[in-house]
Amino acid sequence: MPTRFIEDAVILAITYGLIALRGIGRINVQPWAAMLLGAALTVVLGILTPTQALSSINLNVILFLISLFTISSALEVSGFFSYLAYRLLIGSRNIGKLILRIFGLSALLSLALSNDGIAGAFTPVIVSMRKQARINIKPLLYALAFGVTIGSVALPVGNPQNLLIALESGMPKPFIIFTVYLLPPTAINALIMYPLLLLLFRDDNDEVVIEETRRPEELLVNRRLAYIAITILLILIPLYFITDIFNISPYLTPVTLTFTGAAIIYLLSGNDRRNVAHNVDWTTILFFIGLFIVSEGALESGVLNALAHYLPQPTTLLGVFISGLLLSQVISNVPMVALYIPLMRELGVTSSNSIIWIGLAASSTIAGNLTLIGAASNVIISEASEKRGGEGFGFFEFMKYGIPITIVNTIIYYIWLSYIHVPL
Repeated sequence: MPTRFIEDAVILAITYGLIALRGIGRINVQPWAAMLLGAALTVVLGILTPTQALSSINLNVILFLISLFTISSALEVSGFFSYLAYRLLIGSRNIGKLILRIFGLSALLSLALSNDGIAGAFTPVIVSMRKQARINIKPLLYALAFGVTIGSVALPVGNPQNLLIALESGMPKPFIIFTVYLLPPTAINALIMYPLLLLLFRDDNDEVVIEETRRPEELLVNRRLAYIAITILLILIPLYFITDIFNISPYLTPVTLTFTGAAIIYLLSGNDRRNVAHNVDWTTILFFIGLFIVSEGALESGVLNALAHYLPQPTTLLGVFISGLLLSQVISNVPMVALYIPLMRELGVTSSNSIIWIGLAASSTIAGNLTLIGAASNVIISEASEKRGGEGFGFFEFMKYGIPITIVNTIIYYIWLSYIHVPL
């Protein structure tokens, strides 16, 4: 067995071991710090050269996240999130009602906006609730995590891995195919999830007690900045659809459009410009940078191929579901899809095998409901909450709730894709 293979296996064990064991004993290493350690070891031990490590970082994803986080930061700095949190609170009598509102709204918005962006935007809203009322926000953070994952399955613009599949699989009319095959089962899953969430968090359905009654408008400390950020969001949402359907220009992509929106915010934010930049969730960006390097190291060393060898071949719907669900827990779903697209092509999955590609999108996305590291949106929520004084997710705690939800999700999507065939 090659030395490089053994070294990288040890690196992966250390990296994901630190993440999994966080909170046990004296181990308290944040996921982004563990991932950066793994990336550093990958280069220092020669698994990747510095040039290979830098080229492995997907700048489209990084730039997209920075841009989305800028918009989210502007909404937070302006006081809009505090305003929204208070509005949600005063309209809810108990945690169950709040779970419904947060899950439903986040799932709906994730249809058209990236799940990572919604995760980053809504976490400050939830943390703000803890400052305004005597409530336990942990069930609300889970409602957000499961909501953005499930909602993002249905469309190519819902998450980065769907976008990769839509662009690189070569399937004809990806937007229509995603909508026809994934929107109905996503709606079914969303309807089933609310009573399931209430069952899982049945011991946390406390009454919402607001500490201080006030006018919601008082919380908007910078209305102008809030209006600018909201206007940019309202412009971006239809532009995502228009550019995806009509292919107006190769330079108009979700990345470049969102980057332009972020640049406009910095231009017009005035005295709050530095506050907006400072408040961006940079630790999540570091997590992604480390994740890309660690994942590329797993590919170069042969560890990923060895793992894939023991999984069913991703040339059938069942095979791609098993591979998507399990491998996403090792390297997260975006890198998993990025590495599996060329592998599936080599194995003979063509652009006409739409169901197989759609299966990869569904399985790799709902894999995010299984463990903390199955989707970057989970890490984003956990990090953003901790940054603002809230609680993050524990690895095994997340699995306690994630396993039953993932089982239900998988059954619904697999049955739907197995038996429903719509002529296009």
